[in-house]
Amino acid sequence: MRLIIGSIFVFFITVQLVVLPLTYAESPPSLSLQEEEALFIFFALPDGEAMLIATGNDKNYLVNTASKASEHELIKQINHLGLKQIDGLILTNQNEHECGNTKRMVDRYHIEKIYSHGKVSSRCAHQVTAQTGLEEWKQNESHDLTPSLHVQVVQITKHGDMSLFFTFGKTSLLYLASGDTELEGALMKSSLRAEILKIGDYARTESPSMRLLESIDPHIAMIYPLKGSTPNEGLLERLYESWIDVYQLKKVGTTTVHCTKEDYELYPK
Repeated sequence: MRLIIGSIFVFFITVQLVVLPLTYAESPPSLSLQEEEALFIFFALPDGEAMLIATGNDKNYLVNTASKASEHELIKQINHLGLKQIDGLILTNQNEHECGNTKRMVDRYHIEKIYSHGKVSSRCAHQVTAQTGLEEWKQNESHDLTPSLHVQVVQITKHGDMSLFFTFGKTSLLYLASGDTELEGALMKSSLRAEILKIGDYARTESPSMRLLESIDPHIAMIYPLKGSTPNEGLLERLYESWIDVYQLKKVGTTTVHCTKEDYELYPK
């Protein structure tokens, strides 16, 4: 029985790699981007999540800063890109796995503004300096980070988790900050569709459901690592059954999505 099931999953994975509109290359492009280009860089770190958005408008944004255990690796990877300054930091969650290196990032990369929902929680407040500007984002708001890069605040849970919908040209990224049913209901009502889906809560819950996956219709899913935790097996099976290309960053390494106005390319590192 296990052999049969394994063969089925191999078949699913083989088929999806053929039919998905993705191209793969040996190495990602540099940060020397044209105005009509952007990069979404999902960092593979020991613990927690962080994503860099680099644009051809010379605007760079960091989404979360992972946990303190990832400080060295995060700085190493950002420096490897040759990046000297980050324009803004977006905090989708306010706990140590998402804001653990906020002060270090602000100081080292001269970040002048932090975007978050409401007042910074006590778990993250000690990471924010008085000199850093804070901007509150509210549910259903839309913001233009550059003329071509837009972000919508899809849902803010009662715990303050802020899920976001990024668009650049024809490419969209749904960045889930939670894995609870409250978020699922809101997303079903929104009718959003996204090529890229960042799974919330480190894929520890049963969300997204099959119904939500069918509604969002993503091509690829990103899963960040959390120390002492493993992804929910039922969720992983559901993602594979939906012919979604699953990227567990702990296994595949830092992954870059290179966007133009018309398409995107994926670069496993």
